[in-house]
Amino acid sequence: MQNLIKGKVMRKSLLLSLAVLLISAGAVVSQSSCPADRAAQHGYDPFGEFHHVLAPVWHEAWPEKEYDALFAAGPRFAELFEKIAAMKPQFKSETRLAKFNQLREEFGALVEKFAEAARQKDKEAVYAIMPELHDGFEMTAATLLPVHYPEFEGVVITLNLIRESHLPTKNMDGILGSTKTLVARMERLNEETIPEELTDVKEGVLKDIEMVKATVAKLKECCDKEDLVKMSAYADELNRLLLKFATDYI
Repeated sequence: MQNLIKGKVMRKSLLLSLAVLLISAGAVVSQSSCPADRAAQHGYDPFGEFHHVLAPVWHEAWPEKEYDALFAAGPRFAELFEKIAAMKPQFKSETRLAKFNQLREEFGALVEKFAEAARQKDKEAVYAIMPELHDGFEMTAATLLPVHYPEFEGVVITLNLIRESHLPTKNMDGILGSTKTLVARMERLNEETIPEELTDVKEGVLKDIEMVKATVAKLKECCDKEDLVKMSAYADELNRLLLKFATDYI
């Protein structure tokens, strides 16, 4: 079974941690971190195509008030939006699907408005609409990305530490400390912390969380008894449950 540390949840957690470090250090986050590029990396090619045209317009033409470039972008935006409008992404949550459809519709209206202003060569209008169009594009793309569930990601990180570092080396201090951390993090995995995107599947999420908690409790019992053989088995079972949870909801 593929280990969670190599799964999409762990990759996402590491990317988020890296972004925090870059921001804290005052570094400039590259354009590749934008939602549209990440959506394209997840297979939503129309967003990548649109972003390829949008990026130079937003980062160069708009701040420099190069109106000919802004006018020329109007029909291109309208053409490329047709591919986004034709997309039929699959969501596990009706809430997320509704949000995507709403934002896509609002974004489409801005594209149409911008294209008309460009056709009329209305400098003030294209300049004023451009920031809204850019934000609408990024917000729509963001709904296609995996659900951000930091409490769940914390559990994954701690379990990986136990399974990949502490158990193989029989590091009891590490096992005891990380198991204590795992139990504490499980307490934060509750109804109050469920992401809004999972509201309509909350019942299933809570049911699966209870299964995870029960397995963590068994793992903790084995830890207290220093039974590393059974603890390793429960750690593998917990890994399986977390992988299924990520597949079903994240």
